[in-house]
Parts: sequence; structure tokens; C-alpha cells
Amino acid sequence: MIAAFIIWYKRTKRSYSRSPRYDTTNNTGTSSSRKEYGDRVYSHAVPVAVPISGDEYYDEITSTEILGRRSEMGSERMSGSWNDPEILEARIPMEKLRVQQLINRGGFGEVFLGTYRGRAVAVKRLLPDRSKNLREVEAFIVEIKIMLSMDHPRIVGCLGVAWESWTDISAVTEYMEGGDLRTVLERFEQEEHRAHGFDDDKLKIALHIAEGLTYLHGMDLTVLHRDLKSKNILLNKNLDAKLTDFGVSRESADITMTAGVGTSLWMAPEVMIGDRYNEKADMFSFGVVLGELDCQQLPYSHATEPGTGRKLPGTAILQMVAAGQLRLEISQTTATGIYDLVMACTSLTPSDRPTAAEAFERLQSIARETLTLSSRGVRGGEEFAL
Repeated sequence: MIAAFIIWYKRTKRSYSRSPRYDTTNNTGTSSSRKEYGDRVYSHAVPVAVPISGDEYYDEITSTEILGRRSEMGSERMSGSWNDPEILEARIPMEKLRVQQLINRGGFGEVFLGTYRGRAVAVKRLLPDRSKNLREVEAFIVEIKIMLSMDHPRIVGCLGVAWESWTDISAVTEYMEGGDLRTVLERFEQEEHRAHGFDDDKLKIALHIAEGLTYLHGMDLTVLHRDLKSKNILLNKNLDAKLTDFGVSRESADITMTAGVGTSLWMAPEVMIGDRYNEKADMFSFGVVLGELDCQQLPYSHATEPGTGRKLPGTAILQMVAAGQLRLEISQTTATGIYDLVMACTSLTPSDRPTAAEAFERLQSIARETLTLSSRGVRGGEEFAL
């Protein structure tokens, strides 16, 4: 059954990724990969929501999908990218950027610790083999433009872009010394032995994530993160949280069910099966992150095979989640309000999930109750944005 599900999933994903979902012809009859809002131009570097005939659902648009419909890039194409005014305005001279040690490597890029004007920064680059692919480079440039267009305290800020040639283009972002949320939760569990449930720190982190999503979903051109997970939430030394990694959809990668299991643990069922989705898919992922904050472990770690007690394989977990047969397990000590929010966010029916703004308001209410009930007050309560 699992093997059949994998084959079905792969076929569904291929069919879905190839389907014509966006007409890039504007009303003048010319092709365009940009949408203009006011005097700012947004290019689609991340999956974004575009209304379909008044329907509440949206089709995802990604930079690589748009690029895939263009002819093969050449040197003239890259020359146009370098002459983009937004990129030129944000350019940082390479000689002023000091790149130090590697701090993270993923499937598409690597991140280094660096310094710029005496400030610690993170320097993100494509992996060496991918930096030789012009299509990958342009997709990265478009991603950088989206990062530059965002300005919010709950989104990792992009300070600029540096390059000497198109093979070494680097996004320079603020450095979050606290690391990613997944690593922090592992420390809570294994080193600090924190109790499961929500304490002050976890409640603050949850509020910050919801605030970041509220910003993304409230932009003139609604942005879906689509890869919200603990690894893509960074923290500073005070455990203030910010969202990062907006270059999630790279269709040049042949993602199989097995290869994609890690990220898919946070994925909404409608995304998993290749159905239409909107910003409520991000809210499902947010609910899964809330579950992580609660138990400090990876999602669905409690799931075991009946009779044997062995942990369920990832593919079986995905199948059960997509079918609504497996839900997150929340600690008994967790406040009722948070439990209800987790269950609402991870509802199988997207329309039953709250919006990011609604989730943020509910968390604020919970924070207020915590402040009221605590004889000492919640440490750092002012950071709850009450």
C-alpha cells in the first residue's frame, strides 16, 4: 500500500507541476512574469496566491515555473538580471563583505557567517554545482528580490546582494545567532529538559510566527510561505523568532516521496495530494509547528505501528495525515486555548482553519490570560505585542 501511495504521489506531483496554471500574457498581448502593484514590481520568487475567477482557492506560482516557460537563458538574459534596478540598488561591494565559516548547507544552497560594516551577517549562496546553472541563478535572483521587498520585524531581513560574477551571487541577510527553532527545541528537550507544554518562551515564539504569517498573507500580492517548518524559523539570542527561506519551490529537483518526507511532515493534506490550496495550507503547517513547540519533538513522533510499537515510517505517516487518520498529539498540561488552536489549524478542511490574523489574536488572548493569572507576570510580556 505504501509503495502504491508513493507511485501515486509522484505521478500526482508531476501532473500538477506540469499543468498550465497561470496565464503570463498581460492585456497588451505580451508575455510578463511580473505583477505591478503601485510603484513596486513583484516578481514571483516564492509560491504566491493568485485568485482564480473569484474562487477562494489559488494556484501556486513559482519563479522556477515561470522561468521554465521561457526560452533557454543565455548571457544576454543574465545581463538583463544584473541591470535590474532593484538588484543594482541593493548591491554590496564584494570587497566590503567578509565571508567566514560555513554554518548551514541544504539541497540548493549554503549559508556562511560573515561580517559587513562590522556587523555579523549571514551570506547565502547557491551550491557550487547549482551556481553553474543559469536557470538556478536567475531563480535565486528573483528570490532575493522578494526578500528585498519584505520589511517586517518577523521576517529575516535582506541587507543586500553581492557578486563578482553570476556564479558567486550572494544574498546578505541579518544573522540570527540563536539558530533555527528545530535546534532550539532539541536543546530544550535534551539539555535543558524543559517540561512539555507552553512556557513563556514558547508562547512568544508562537506569537512571532503568527505575526510573520499575518504579514505575508496580508501583502498586496499574497505570499504563501509553503515550506513553514521549525528549520525555517530562526531566532536571536532573546528567542525572538523570524521567518526565512522563501525559495522553496525548485522544480528542477525531482522530489520523490522518500526525499520529501522531512518537509512533508509539515505539509497540508491538500498540498500533499496535489490539490488546489491557498494560505490555509500555511496555517496547517503553523499548527504542526505549534505541536513541535508543545512536545519539542519532530511531528508525529508518537505514531507507532499497532501491535509492534515500532515507529511508523514517514510514508505511512504522510498517507494517514492526508487521509485524516493521524492527528498531532498535544500534552495534557497544554492550555485548552492552545490545544483548540492546534486542532483548528490542522483541520483536514482548509476552510475550518483560522487565518493567520485570527491565530495571532487567539494567541494574544492566551498571553493576556497568562499575564492575568501569573502572580509575577509573564517574563518579557511586553514582547507578546499586547
